[in-house]
Amino acid sequence: MGDGMNVETGGLTDFSRAVHADTDVFLGPATDRAQVQFREGVLFGQGNASDAVKLAKDNYATALGISLQNLEQYVKAARLMANAAEKAAAAFEASDARSADGVSLAQQALWDAAEEARRIDEAAAQAYRRHGGQAVMM
Repeated sequence: MGDGMNVETGGLTDFSRAVHADTDVFLGPATDRAQVQFREGVLFGQGNASDAVKLAKDNYATALGISLQNLEQYVKAARLMANAAEKAAAAFEASDARSADGVSLAQQALWDAAEEARRIDEAAAQAYRRHGGQAVMM
């Protein structure tokens, strides 16, 4: 197990697309239709003057208003989450690309350092052999 974090950017992108599709194709239009449908308010009981019907009508209007507001807020929140997931995926992908470049540079630096160490070691071994096995200052 290594240190760090592994982010499945494809999953974030898929999530973002699915939520956008759901809100743009289903929930958003349904919210708009509901707003239009209930724009005139609660229509039942118009010809009935009883207190019970008026109370039911008022309670229904209140519940309907709250439900429509909740639906609007839900759609807004879903779009915000989808946008955030999309931006996070893009940021992680960009970060991964920079990290991959950084890792490549680090690997090349290590490889170069290992090659330099090998050359120094080889030069020291040749000098050692040329001088009859005595230590040589490099």
